[in-house]
Amino acid sequence: MGQEVSVPSLFQLGYYWEAKIFLTSVKLDVYTPLADGPKTAKGVATAIQADAEFLERLMDALVSIGVLRKAETGYANIPELAEFLVKTSRFYMGELMLLQDAEWDHWGKLEQIVKTGLPIVSGNIFKSRPEIGAMVLSVLNRMAQRVAPGLAEKIDLSKYQSFLDVGGGAGTFSIAFCKRYPQLKAVLFDLPQTLKVTEGNVKKAGMEGQIRLSGGDFNRDPLPGPFDVVFLSDILHYQTEEENAALFLKLYQATAPGGRVIVKDMLINDDDGNPGWNAVFSIHMMVYSEKGRCFKEEAVLRWLDKAGFCKVQEVERNTVLTAARP
Repeated sequence: MGQEVSVPSLFQLGYYWEAKIFLTSVKLDVYTPLADGPKTAKGVATAIQADAEFLERLMDALVSIGVLRKAETGYANIPELAEFLVKTSRFYMGELMLLQDAEWDHWGKLEQIVKTGLPIVSGNIFKSRPEIGAMVLSVLNRMAQRVAPGLAEKIDLSKYQSFLDVGGGAGTFSIAFCKRYPQLKAVLFDLPQTLKVTEGNVKKAGMEGQIRLSGGDFNRDPLPGPFDVVFLSDILHYQTEEENAALFLKLYQATAPGGRVIVKDMLINDDDGNPGWNAVFSIHMMVYSEKGRCFKEEAVLRWLDKAGFCKVQEVERNTVLTAARP
């Protein structure tokens, strides 16, 4: 079963008001001026150069939604949310919200997309719009920094020496695994324009001695190898089934005998009665990409089996799988 919806929440579900109010507050950067304590609407308006009366109405709505609170001396951040909404925070996620706001017009065409079966965008943003791609990488990097160290702890790579990160993006997972397992020598394979961002992150982490960058297109070019461990993170939902099946054949060739592959992605629950939130994310991919979608775990198992992998293990439900090359 999906989440239960009451009659009142059904009508609330039809209102996009709250979403646009929240996205507007991030775009205006309402939260950063409150980082050092509560302020009046006038004080925030001065900081962000907005109309005080209209901003007060917006901030009252934000209190109603639950992303701000009212204090004796004005409006205040909610600490557990401010971590993601204040620009100076290490885990600031405002760019993600700005990307959602930029998708406003795309989502308005969802009916057209569903009726025609035709995408409204073309190409890959990492190739066609590198400035947007860099913003996406920045967001993904911050998000991954919260989970990558935990995943590196959960998957034991202590007996392996070499690591290939296919489409490794910002390099967050390569950095986390190499920090956890200092014996690893990693190669991160991605588009040359993406590697410009990756290079800065690797240098900042002081990992140039462990992580080497290699440019290429994993759908067109051969992968380097073989490696003891091959890692693939959040690539599948950007591609078609045919492209993914072909990619797994390449992953097999890039994996040394006795090595293992790690696959991380946003998978739809195999239970048709409870597909999970990733079914909603799959609509985001329908709107914002030319061919992206989320797949069920059974599809990944099929690709692994066809490529020749065995001993599949689920590390995190609907998120991370590992398999071995005989």
